[in-house]
Parts: sequence; structure tokens; C-alpha cells
Amino acid sequence: MPADVRAIDALREWLGALATYKSEAGEALGGFRLEVGRGTDWVADQMHLWQRSIRKCEDAVVQAKAELSARQFPDVNGRMPDTTVQERNLKRAKVRLEHAQDKVATCRKWLTHLPKVIDEVFSGPANRLSNTLEGDVPRGMATLERQIDALERYAELKTDFSTSPSIAPVSPSPPPPGAAS
Repeated sequence: MPADVRAIDALREWLGALATYKSEAGEALGGFRLEVGRGTDWVADQMHLWQRSIRKCEDAVVQAKAELSARQFPDVNGRMPDTTVQERNLKRAKVRLEHAQDKVATCRKWLTHLPKVIDEVFSGPANRLSNTLEGDVPRGMATLERQIDALERYAELKTDFSTSPSIAPVSPSPPPPGAAS
């Protein structure tokens, strides 16, 4: 009669699930790292876009100032022309320029703070998970495989030892000398 070991199949399933977890968690971690990099790149791209916008806004401010100054001289009749439209255009151009400058400042702030935030919030835990996936999980899987192998060998053993040639039957020992018969 073989040994009564019933959980070997469950252990094999657990080993397979552990291998699947290791693989999927590693892929997910790699995906997260890519997304974090994309986020940083996006902020840098936004800063470059806003810097170009600043140059365009500066040109618009210069043009609006030129239009306003061209209208600030009296006409042939000696009357001052209405400059309301040009003043409004200059004000709008300055507001757009200020907005673009604020956006560049915000992007610069994020580009300096983002690496620290990523390191604190993501990199530390991600590195610990990576170390676990590359070190502890494979060691645990190897231990589990050895235990499964040992249990399989144990389950194949026969429990009837009387037919084993290496074990001799025990004979009764003789009574000690001087014992009454």
C-alpha cells in the first residue's frame, strides 16, 4: 500500500500559479516603468511647446505695440485716433505671453520635482518587488519543486517492509543464565 499523500497535485498547481505570478508581475512592472518614463517625457515635451508659444506671444506683443504706437499720432485734422482696439490687442497679447511663461515655469518645476517624487513613490517599491521577483520567488519555487519531488518519492514507497531483504526477522532472545525455567 503506498503512502497516503494527497496534496501533491495542489502543490504542483501552486507552483504553476507562482510561476505565472512571477512572469505577469515582471511584465506589469516593466510596463509601469515605461509609463513613468513616458510621463516625464510628456512634461518635457510640454515645456518645449510652451517655450515656442512664448516666442510667438513675444512676437505678437511686439506687433501689437507697433500697431498702437502707429495710431498714437494725430491725423491730418489734428484729432487723436481711437486706439481702443490696439490697446485691447496689446493687453490680450501680454496676457497670452504671461500664461505661456507660467506654463513653462510649471513644467520646469515639475521636471525638477518629478524625479524625486518618482523615486520616493515608485522606484523604491518597484525595486523591492523586482528583487523579490528575481530572488525570493525563484528560491521559493526551487524549494517547492524539491519538496514536491521528495513527496513524490515518499508516495511511491511501499509500507510493507517484511518482504525487504535488508531487514531480517527478529528472533526471540535466549533467557539469561540462571533464570528459572
